[in-house]
Amino acid sequence: MKIAVNYSKALLSLLEKDPKLPIDYIKGPTSPFPGCWHQFEDELPYARLPHLAQLEVIFLGHRELQQRFNAQTVMKVLECTKPTYLSTHLEARIDFFPELREYQHHNHPEVQKVLKSHFLKAISEVKAQIKIPLVLENFPYYTWWRNFRWGSEPQFIREICLESDCGFLLDIAHARCSAWHMRRDVMDYIQELPLDRLREIHLGGVCERPEEGLRDTHTALTEADYELVKILLAKTHPETITIEYGGMPDQLLNMHQQYEPINRNSPEELEQMITRIKAIIKAQAGK
Repeated sequence: MKIAVNYSKALLSLLEKDPKLPIDYIKGPTSPFPGCWHQFEDELPYARLPHLAQLEVIFLGHRELQQRFNAQTVMKVLECTKPTYLSTHLEARIDFFPELREYQHHNHPEVQKVLKSHFLKAISEVKAQIKIPLVLENFPYYTWWRNFRWGSEPQFIREICLESDCGFLLDIAHARCSAWHMRRDVMDYIQELPLDRLREIHLGGVCERPEEGLRDTHTALTEADYELVKILLAKTHPETITIEYGGMPDQLLNMHQQYEPINRNSPEELEQMITRIKAIIKAQAGK
């Protein structure tokens, strides 16, 4: 089982102290194209793990092809990194389906029909070009944000992965947030996801905020996160565990479109997380 870590100043700081940090991949990009190309090309002693989920690169939910998939950029990344699979988000925004806006928080049959048809077509376009497995990540549902609840329902995610023959990337923070806003037990929610297709796990911290409820903040992991990893590794065998910490600004855009300071780029916290995840993987392998 491999460990990946976000490309970040925190990671670069650790590598200056220890160029043999016990990780396998550096995940990128953590900033937008085209300014992020150096994250794939810098001369660092680790393979790169691409995760492409941006407008005009791969953004499966967009209705315009030019915004949905940029074959030239994607193929250049694949040539640089030579990964065994490529991951992206399974994100369904109401912005791109305004005719369904009134059903945002309800699993209406028309939402199910339209989203399924759209995503299967979009995934087919990408798979026809990349020629390697495509892996889809669950996206978080918030009652105050712009995404369809149906896009984060385990049934939808499972159907899309199965019918498009895609792998699955479980983002634990996203799952925790979706379950919280759907008022579901997080393990019940996770167990309904397509874990039989699991290839990668994303790890990042969450915070319960007064107005927003539980939110993915990419902050340091807590004991609840580590316990979920232990449970999941007893049941599944992903190829990669990615620590999604660092690489994002130390500010958070809140539901009122205002920026708040937040700490998520500490080398010390990142080092602690690498050590803990490495120990969990080792303990699980010894069982």
